[in-house]
Amino acid sequence: MNRICLALLLAFIPPSLVSAQQLVALKKEVQRFADPTENVADLVVDVRDNLWKEVLLVADPNDQQQDMARLLAFSRGDLQTGAASGASGSTSAVVNPLLPAIFGMALENGAITRTVSGTTITLKANPAGLVCVAKAERPDAVALRDREACRTFWNRVGVTTSFDTSRGEKKSELASLETLRSQLSEVAVRFEVLNRRDVTFERVRTVAESFLKKAEGLRKAQQELEKSIEGATTRVETELTALVGSAPWKASTGEVRKKMVEEVVRKVVADTKLPPAAAGQARTLWLESLEAYDQLQKAIAGAAVVTVDYSFQRPDLATTDLAGGIVPKGVRPPDLNVARVIFAKSALANLDVTSNASVAFFDDKRPGMSSYLRDVRVGVEGKFKLRSLAGYGRPALSFAGLYTYLHQDPLGLGIPVFNGTEVKEHGHIGVFQTKLEFPAANNTVRIPLSLTVSNRTELIKESDVRGQIGISFNLDTLFAAAR
Repeated sequence: MNRICLALLLAFIPPSLVSAQQLVALKKEVQRFADPTENVADLVVDVRDNLWKEVLLVADPNDQQQDMARLLAFSRGDLQTGAASGASGSTSAVVNPLLPAIFGMALENGAITRTVSGTTITLKANPAGLVCVAKAERPDAVALRDREACRTFWNRVGVTTSFDTSRGEKKSELASLETLRSQLSEVAVRFEVLNRRDVTFERVRTVAESFLKKAEGLRKAQQELEKSIEGATTRVETELTALVGSAPWKASTGEVRKKMVEEVVRKVVADTKLPPAAAGQARTLWLESLEAYDQLQKAIAGAAVVTVDYSFQRPDLATTDLAGGIVPKGVRPPDLNVARVIFAKSALANLDVTSNASVAFFDDKRPGMSSYLRDVRVGVEGKFKLRSLAGYGRPALSFAGLYTYLHQDPLGLGIPVFNGTEVKEHGHIGVFQTKLEFPAANNTVRIPLSLTVSNRTELIKESDVRGQIGISFNLDTLFAAAR
């Protein structure tokens, strides 16, 4: 350690003079390289959501628990703020299991399985959460899904509405173009059957007991270490200042001065005796704390969650023939009902695996239709939570696969024609998607960018490569800031 320390220190010593500014830099290097935990610093930063600054060095246990709860809650990647894969604008091949605890919204462009892309605005709300946060003494507890802060069965229920911006009445000057009556494209209700991911203060106290003990030991070791380093730093600074003013220094140049500085630093480092708790246990405590934090991530943020949702989609009436006759004038395609089951659980501390299974039925059987069943979908996604960016949040990189079996024509009209071409292959749609989500404003805002590759779309049997982009707002984080 001493050789490494000296080699790095000497990089800051010029051949001719040591200035006051260089002494300050030297002091910082003494602090850095005399620290036995330095060799795991990169590991600490990579992990772990600014864990060191935000939690480990917080002295008050209550503050520590609250900071940990927020850290886990808002570094999560399991909230669905955008539309599902069947929308005209969506960035999600696989739907996440949870909705915001209070309110969220998203704007997305680019379809996943539809032939014609569009832009979809999606609003997500928990009605019970909105009521609770308006009267709660602790709005942050409601945002963290603390059941005690919102004690009602209905806090398990969320509501979603999606709006297709390509729809809507047009001006009379555009009467010759097709018009659709309403932008409302979908209404959905979601229910949490099982949710072990409530990041409440009480759960942190219970599940994080081992981690918090490790953190306290590490904090004390760091304090002892800092006292020893401060003493060594002060001594180095004093002796180097005296050296610069001495006659031997003034009479020397170049390599001789380097050797003089080396001798001073070597002597101080050799004489500095770090306490056993700091010198011998700091690294062990670091690694044990990080391991305990990983277990905490899996136990709370990565626990099992099962949700179900039902959505109702009502296509609009066509006032002129659309797309070469696929929707004739005056015809409304049958309404669509979709039931979905979502399951998620962490495979690793920073890897969340989510699976979807859904079935869609028409509510009307038209001439030429074989049954009410429209399609069956199954999808799996692996989401890696990346290194936290201080003040921004945690980016996430995901890979997903979606399989859709189209039992019959997507619009259920018994008229399999698109732009004058018959669409006979109801069959199979396979989609692979990779998505990168960029956070901003402490994870309040997320910007998903996704790329999908598919063997075909719903109406055209041709391979397709598409890009999707969106922006979503999780307003829970705003309420969580109000302690």
